[in-house]
Amino acid sequence: MARWLADRSLTVLNGPLAHGIPTWVGFRDDREMSSIIDMFLTNASLLSPRLDIASDLSLGSDHRLLTLSFSFAQSSASESSSATSDATLHPRRLWNLSRLGEPDPCQLYQDTFRASAAPLLSQLKRLVQHPPSSRPPIDDLNASLNSIIYRSLDSSVGDRPPRPSHWKKYWTQQLQDAADFRNRCYRRWRRAFGIDKVYWWHQHQQANTSFRQAVLDAKRLSWQSFCKSLESDFTKAISKVKQLKRRHLTSSSFSHPDGPSKAVEVMASHLASVFDGSLLPSTRPSPPPSPSSLGLPLSLHGSSPSGSSPFGTSPSGPPGSSSSLFAPLTIHTYIGQLPTRKAPGTDHIKAEMLKPISTDLSHLLSWFFSLCCQWSYVPSLWRHAQVFPIFKKGDPSLPSNYRPISLTSVFRKLLELSLAPWLTSVSPPLDLAQGGFRPRRSALDQALCLHELMQSYYRRSHRFPVVAFLDIKSAYDTVDRRVIWDALSRSGAGSSPCLPLLVHLFDDVSVSVLVSNHSSAPFSPVTGVLQGSVLSPHLYSVYINTLPSLLRQVAAPATHLVPSSGSADAGMVPVNSLLFADDVAVIGSAKSDGCTFDAVGL
Repeated sequence: MARWLADRSLTVLNGPLAHGIPTWVGFRDDREMSSIIDMFLTNASLLSPRLDIASDLSLGSDHRLLTLSFSFAQSSASESSSATSDATLHPRRLWNLSRLGEPDPCQLYQDTFRASAAPLLSQLKRLVQHPPSSRPPIDDLNASLNSIIYRSLDSSVGDRPPRPSHWKKYWTQQLQDAADFRNRCYRRWRRAFGIDKVYWWHQHQQANTSFRQAVLDAKRLSWQSFCKSLESDFTKAISKVKQLKRRHLTSSSFSHPDGPSKAVEVMASHLASVFDGSLLPSTRPSPPPSPSSLGLPLSLHGSSPSGSSPFGTSPSGPPGSSSSLFAPLTIHTYIGQLPTRKAPGTDHIKAEMLKPISTDLSHLLSWFFSLCCQWSYVPSLWRHAQVFPIFKKGDPSLPSNYRPISLTSVFRKLLELSLAPWLTSVSPPLDLAQGGFRPRRSALDQALCLHELMQSYYRRSHRFPVVAFLDIKSAYDTVDRRVIWDALSRSGAGSSPCLPLLVHLFDDVSVSVLVSNHSSAPFSPVTGVLQGSVLSPHLYSVYINTLPSLLRQVAAPATHLVPSSGSADAGMVPVNSLLFADDVAVIGSAKSDGCTFDAVGL
């Protein structure tokens, strides 16, 4: 064997790291026998290697558990990044949220939050009704709200450590305690002498039997619970089938040979180059006016385009009427609509924490949102997005093959949901060629429309059309937000106090990359709207809304005509393009398509 290892330049790590320690222990003819038959072989140079052989674990096997740990030799650049890796760790706070389904802990949580939030609610009312001369500490107020929720959860359901990633679905802390007790009995038996050895052997056998039975019971209960969930909820059954299907597909997460700390740096550098605005044209709309030039604080009872205030009729604060954007009843409804089992933002707040206290929280957020709109400022935690890269296709080692999905605060989502009705009312109407961002319109509907337009073109010109499909690269990430603000200002949103708030919500954001519980240094994007934000799809529709009209200017003569407003009395317009979000199909002849692309600068 020594010659075979030498010929292949292999080294047995058991010798220098665990010399003489057996990896197999058995009994033959009432005698204990041991040997070294499990070995680690390598031809690489390892940095700080360590080999641990567990001799005191009850594994139900003659072989002992071997654990090899080592580091790779790093360059000076990677060494400097690893020296700061501890600073980039982003641990997530967790609580026993399942206990909120129990009556007593839930009631305690509600009572604790109500009592703790009363002073903050009074402070918010006073700040909105009697605005100070300078902007109040909105970030500190948000920190107080988060702290109240944290303390209420701590006193009612308690926090919990993160669940180890290697635990199976059925594995619980009770099973882990039973396994630890079995191992303790095994260690005592190994180290005992005389009659004590018999006692601890029986203790170990009983603990091992109890542990194995507990594992079988846990597996059975987990399977029964899984089957009942599939029978009771069809959506869960469909979701589970998709999950099982994804297990057979190759899924990749972004990584780097130098570790997760280096991975977040590489991904952050790539995204910073995407968001840096290098693709912006030289001629752009002028930036929106800064909030300081608007005369803060803004009045919350100014008129809206429809003639009524979006905040209600009372200048003293958000009323309970249904006409108010930030009415408590409206926010209460939005809290109930928040999806559960979603990753939180940097504030660790999840929808499951807000729903039990939605009645009291909706009143507090009503005043908080009004205060933010009054000063055109939202807390910095609401404007920070943790980007999690989702693999699309191609080489998993390239950062460009990942889609940046933003994890934002749930309070930001509630604020965006509250602003959505106003944004819809003041936005320019979507072009009839756009099929995305519309209710009851799917990709299949748009595909059917494309087929009918192609048939109409053939009937008119007696030749098949040329259809060019355009895929906008990094569509959400390269959006010029000035185009959006200019379009909203022209369509009637310029006089609303909501527009400066919306501009601040999307222009003054910071982004950091989150990979393997490591976070990069934040950076500020020049372009783009956050993927994963509630209002981003609508804002992108405003951004791309002028493209169909530009394409329509050079439509081919045989292009199908439709009423511009959907009625027969309206003027007829040609439809030579169809859009579904950022996917574009241009219909025409080879000559007209070439002219079309020249007209729009493609």
